[in-house]
Amino acid sequence: MTETTFGKLTAKIRQATGKGVARKLRTEGLIPAVIYGKGEGNVMLTVSPRELRRAMDPNRRLNTFFTVTIEGDGAPVVEQCVLTDYQADPIRDEFLHVDFLRVDPDGEVVTKIPVEYVGRSVGVVAGGKLRTYQRTARVAAKPAHIPVKLTVDISALAAGESLRMRDLSLDNARLLDHPNVVVAHVDPPRVAKVDDAAAAADAKKGKKK
Repeated sequence: MTETTFGKLTAKIRQATGKGVARKLRTEGLIPAVIYGKGEGNVMLTVSPRELRRAMDPNRRLNTFFTVTIEGDGAPVVEQCVLTDYQADPIRDEFLHVDFLRVDPDGEVVTKIPVEYVGRSVGVVAGGKLRTYQRTARVAAKPAHIPVKLTVDISALAAGESLRMRDLSLDNARLLDHPNVVVAHVDPPRVAKVDDAAAAADAKKGKKK
């Protein structure tokens, strides 16, 4: 599959619902799905979980912008959407049910992206300890421009310093987490504390003499 075909998926309308129907679909290699949003009614669907995974952008994964061709009794209907919820088998790592949300390609959607830390901070080189606090970040972006990840370069972070959300930015997207949220912090080296403790111990010994 080439990059230009990522997000292309075919689904079929289904009428029946319920656990029994879902089990039957799964034995046929399909799963139930639903698409909703934009003030239009919900449409019950069936999709191939294998085709769904193949359609996913290998980098954006669950944040892929989908163009779903829905086949039914009449002419096929094309919907542009994003995946908003899903159920999966935790052991087999297989989709059991997915929800799609209709979106405007020119409007923003809100989602979460992973946070990746890169570099070696000067504070760590000096003996400090790096602490990272955010694994994901909430962003708003057009469906086709959802960032793959938020890359946080901690190279310039000195001992005792913190990086906050307000210090970061993304191309074609807005960060929605509070600006004061701490993303990373470097604890100062503990050498000074150890030296102070040793000096206090020596002073105590001197008084006893």
